[in-house]
Amino acid sequence: MAASAHNDPLSSIAFAEPQDDVVEEVPIHDDPRPHQGEEQETSSLLAADAHHLSANQSQEQEQGLHRQHDTTRVDHMASYGQLVGQQSYDDSSLFDRHARTAESSEGASSSSRPPALKITVADPLKKVEQNFMGVQGGYVTYRVNTQTSMPSYPRSGSAVRRRFRDFVALGDLLKTTHRGYFIPPRPEKNPVEGQRASADFVEGRRTALQHYLEQLAAHPVISQSEELKAFLTVEGSLADSYQWRQLQPLQGSVLEGIARLPKQLLGQEGAIAAPAEAAQSTKATSDLLRRFKEYATSVKEGMKAEPAPLTDEETALRNEKIRVDDFQDKLIHASRKAETMVSQFEEVGTVLGDLGLALIAMAKYEDEEGAKTGSYTDSSSAARDIAADARRVGMTSVRLSRLSRQATAGFATELTPLHDHLALTRAVGKALREREQALLTVSALENELRAKRRGISSLEDSGQQVFGGDKGKTRRVHNLQSDVAALEAALEAAQAEYDKVMDRNLKEVQRWEKDRAEDFSVMLNQFAGMEVAFHERSRDVWQEIVEQMPAMPSTSQQ
Repeated sequence: MAASAHNDPLSSIAFAEPQDDVVEEVPIHDDPRPHQGEEQETSSLLAADAHHLSANQSQEQEQGLHRQHDTTRVDHMASYGQLVGQQSYDDSSLFDRHARTAESSEGASSSSRPPALKITVADPLKKVEQNFMGVQGGYVTYRVNTQTSMPSYPRSGSAVRRRFRDFVALGDLLKTTHRGYFIPPRPEKNPVEGQRASADFVEGRRTALQHYLEQLAAHPVISQSEELKAFLTVEGSLADSYQWRQLQPLQGSVLEGIARLPKQLLGQEGAIAAPAEAAQSTKATSDLLRRFKEYATSVKEGMKAEPAPLTDEETALRNEKIRVDDFQDKLIHASRKAETMVSQFEEVGTVLGDLGLALIAMAKYEDEEGAKTGSYTDSSSAARDIAADARRVGMTSVRLSRLSRQATAGFATELTPLHDHLALTRAVGKALREREQALLTVSALENELRAKRRGISSLEDSGQQVFGGDKGKTRRVHNLQSDVAALEAALEAAQAEYDKVMDRNLKEVQRWEKDRAEDFSVMLNQFAGMEVAFHERSRDVWQEIVEQMPAMPSTSQQ
């Protein structure tokens, strides 16, 4: 139970000891820390309160007063929002986050998320380098630690250093080699150059990069890929690694495509894509002529009164894309609501803390005023009563502020799946569009193949009318037949690529639906459990103060 309470933010909420000084984090907001000067003000107030409280208790003993006063030493409070007091209910009633997660995942042993990779990103280290012009620049490298039980890995544990552009290269490579898969998006580059050197930015990026690798490791296919294995195990510079370069597909640049286009139009270079190129995405090649042909095909298909019939699988996936777009809009709305809710909950904690500080300050004032009127006067006794009550309620408000702030951090953590799946919907849309692009390549090749065959038939029909044959037409027929053979090979490769991407889309849609349902179920269960535990703990804190307050005299006694 102790270990569980240490790992779980709500565990520390419900059973924080008087010496606990946990630093809370609220990842959704920019500044979750106390207001400037808040802790210093609290320390001075609490120290003064301790002195006055001790003096007042001695005076009460001398006078034989039997009214119950606050016996909690405020000088034991370490900082703003520090919880004090004894545990008010048994450990068995604590919301156990890990137990709930296990219960939610029970029966999901066939989950597509293999736990065979444990990845951490740590130890950011800044390095300085000079470019070819002699200008110094800096970048940050991160140590990527991997623990695995996969037999395909050379070692069970490895540690390599990677910079951000290595993560960018990994993401780009996975998009090229894993068409049709729902690849988790990598963290975006920082648009503000001046922020890159700040410690907060480096820590935020480190956290985001670790979360990115954890998402890749949770994918049933990408976790087994050679690309991820090389990224996690290749020592030294990733860009200079022979193993990494071997994984890079051949890609042409736009300049190569511009230089190649005139030769293709003049017939000096083949205008038909090779099978290897036809199996690639159009964006990954330098063939501008192919792009023009596919664009023309898409325009013609769009202008037809009756578009070409689609298979049942293709129709289902296109309908799925519409549902994904609608689901994305709903997630955007839910994500905004979640951020608003967490922000409002954090504001409640801030208000409670401010109220507690104000009441403690008032208690100090009442103690000072009571001391001025004399120790044995009615005014002094009333001031001590007011000070004791204000101090009790003030300390309770500060305790509840601490609870609220830690609960806010827990709520923000538990609502993370909303943002993760919102980011993933963009990757889902891209993967589904990759299949449509592969189908467009097939359609363009089919149209060109039909045109070539019609040309052969036309030339053969006209050549039969000439006695002895026409050598020019015969040569053109031979050239067209060569083009037909090349087109058939390219079409076969493009069709195989389309079938592969479509099969991946179908499997990924099923996997995503299952994972999404599981993630949201666990999220709601965790969130509800944390909220219940927070309110139960708040109730107990208020109950403690009610029991400490002196009984109000009845009307008949007055």
